[in-house]
Amino acid sequence: MLPLAMVFIATSCGKSWLDVNTDPNNPKEATLGLLLPSAQVAWAFRMTRDMNKNTMVFTQQAYDLSESQYTQNATTYSNDFNGLMYDVLKDNEEIINLGTASEAWEFVGVAKIQKAYIYMIMVDLWGDLPFSEALQGEVSLTPKFDDDADVYSQLIGLIDEGIADLDKDSSVPLSGDIIYGNGVSKWKKAANTIKLRIYLNTRKVDAAASTAGINALISAGGLIDSNEDDFEFQFGTSLSPLNRHPLYQIEYAGSGNKDVYMSNYFMYNLLKRNDPRVLYYIYRQGTDDDLTFETTPCSSRSDCVYGLLSTTDLGDAGDGYIGRDHGDPSGLPGDDEIRATWGVYPIGGSYDDDARSERTQGDGGQGEGVITYMSNAMRAFMLAEAILTLPGVSAPKTAKEYMEEGMMASMEKVEDFSLSADENAEPMDEDQVQDYIDARLADFDDEATNELKLNVVIKEKYYAQFGNGMEVFTDLRRTGYPADLPRSLAPAAPFPLRLPYSVTELSGNPNAPSPPPSQDTPIFWDK
Repeated sequence: MLPLAMVFIATSCGKSWLDVNTDPNNPKEATLGLLLPSAQVAWAFRMTRDMNKNTMVFTQQAYDLSESQYTQNATTYSNDFNGLMYDVLKDNEEIINLGTASEAWEFVGVAKIQKAYIYMIMVDLWGDLPFSEALQGEVSLTPKFDDDADVYSQLIGLIDEGIADLDKDSSVPLSGDIIYGNGVSKWKKAANTIKLRIYLNTRKVDAAASTAGINALISAGGLIDSNEDDFEFQFGTSLSPLNRHPLYQIEYAGSGNKDVYMSNYFMYNLLKRNDPRVLYYIYRQGTDDDLTFETTPCSSRSDCVYGLLSTTDLGDAGDGYIGRDHGDPSGLPGDDEIRATWGVYPIGGSYDDDARSERTQGDGGQGEGVITYMSNAMRAFMLAEAILTLPGVSAPKTAKEYMEEGMMASMEKVEDFSLSADENAEPMDEDQVQDYIDARLADFDDEATNELKLNVVIKEKYYAQFGNGMEVFTDLRRTGYPADLPRSLAPAAPFPLRLPYSVTELSGNPNAPSPPPSQDTPIFWDK
């Protein structure tokens, strides 16, 4: 793997001996092969920090007190918003400009696909964004905010441009690509799968256009169709330069103060349904016997849905799965070494082989985690949703078959990743995997309508997308599923339908929305 230091080195050539202020050993323009990985590193870092963690809290895969009470403000995501808009997107725009000038079309194509994906996610989270006047440097220091629907409508065309650029004769081959190792054909599959997601996300806005677009993608092929094609960023184990998964840095290798608990809803359902992924997703550090009153979940509440999982119908199976109910304001006691925490997947933590407190820092995956943007499993679940919600979609498989395909792809992905990352990890029990899949397919068959079947599909997608809170948050807003998420015990604000803009954007750009939209204002596709 390439070193992930965010270093920018420039190249240019002087045209005259009289250019005495031009140092040929200290060139000014960043080379494409160094600018691309730098942009990819910064992008992955931003998408695994607050915007990811907090959306996982909103959707009850994790717990943090403030976010489970829906408290957020203009400073919460300033670093993520500014980093994506003015570092990552700016770098991609520079790649596009430099690559176009030098006819390095493979770089241009990749940068356009990356730009489209990042804008898609940012619209999903923030709504209106600088787009038509953005990324122009000193030409436009205060770009206008374009309507979110208008930005979204241009992303398909941007992706198609990127695919066309990848098909051109390039003056130099793609290099420095951390995501696909310079594999141009895989970038095309990622691009088509991003288009599938855009069409699906706007199905309630324009069902006819979504149906036509999805049918064209199915007919043409070229979607991600194996786990080896997954569109994702793989972190490493290095300390210098530091390139471990950001959540691992906080939860395993930090100062000892963990940021989050695991959600009781999430853990309860993994255990209740005998999900084979639970030992890969969750690591138990201690036992319930280690708890005191002050560290017991819901110690100051009487209305928790779960509380201590071992006191539910899980019994002894819940021992050590010490988390928090959504919105439980009981406080944050000194239980960092007791509470359940992240496992080996996806942050590169530890596989749960019941070692508990015997594990020490540095065991397990050592931070060699992953952030998955688009995956084979997601593609299958998206097609299942499309069939259930858009009657005109024509596909070679049924929604049930795509759901089964998505579940199996997720199981294989989690197992393969974990066996590679943690020497203590063990393979899944094949019978348990098949029993789980059969049970969920039976749940699908038991529902009488497509709408109820959609809840089953989205709930399985919910567990398959652990580690990417943005996707789960978008699914929840678009579909309302999973339908059984408990309410916050102590909400301080309405459930968020968007993230607040960066405080520096609001104060420094006179074209920013004033007043900014409230957090319960939906994104355009949220019908």
